[in-house]
Amino acid sequence: MNIWDSTKRGVTRAGASITGGGGHGAADPGFNEQEIRFRNLERRAMKLLQDTKGYRTSVAEMTASQNALAENLYAFLIDVQRPQDYQAEYNQAAGAISREAQPQFNDIYTRTVMQPMAQYCGYLPEFDKAIKKRKTLADDLEKSRRALSKVQSKGAEDPMAVENAEQDVKYAEEAFESLNRTLISEIPKLINSRVYVTDPSFEAFVKTQLQFFSDSLGHMSRVAQRLPPQSGPGEDKELDERVDGVMSQIRSLNICTLNV
Repeated sequence: MNIWDSTKRGVTRAGASITGGGGHGAADPGFNEQEIRFRNLERRAMKLLQDTKGYRTSVAEMTASQNALAENLYAFLIDVQRPQDYQAEYNQAAGAISREAQPQFNDIYTRTVMQPMAQYCGYLPEFDKAIKKRKTLADDLEKSRRALSKVQSKGAEDPMAVENAEQDVKYAEEAFESLNRTLISEIPKLINSRVYVTDPSFEAFVKTQLQFFSDSLGHMSRVAQRLPPQSGPGEDKELDERVDGVMSQIRSLNICTLNV
């Protein structure tokens, strides 16, 4: 049986058995501890889900930006001169990464990382609703106890009213205790079960990353083959001097010297 479905049904059965009445019981240390643990899990799980979505978006934005940059660089030069071989190759590589590697990454990452995490987080609202229902039952139980006390204070004027009030308290206590026991039992199972999601998903995350970067490197390696060979340790200085020379020529243009 699917552990998530089993857990959800356990909480739902307890909630469905509640038709009225409830008990206070809010000072239950066992439940209070489990609620604190659940809230910590809830906060961290939702943050993790948000981060997994953010990473997928970042990869998509990075590849799209890379492809746009390559296309614009190519267009920037095409009407002036034939782009260098490595510039044309980079344009093709960026396009291939955007068209092939990134969609493949997105598909596998969504199925193996995001969807399992989203499914796990999808059960958190069920527990949150059950915890809130417990609070309602606690309030209802307190009301039924006050009603019983009020009836009892009138003595033996209406024995039937006392009996009905006692029955109301009994039903409220049973409903409250049923849900309270379920939460104390099921919250630890939910918390412990996270490893069955995070372990395979993290493994898939690493493998998906490796595949994406490997595919991207395969495309970019063809660009590297087209790059001019490095001339030695002084190459960076030489490139800086060449750029400075070009900037100097631009600054010397008449339009650049006008004070407009």
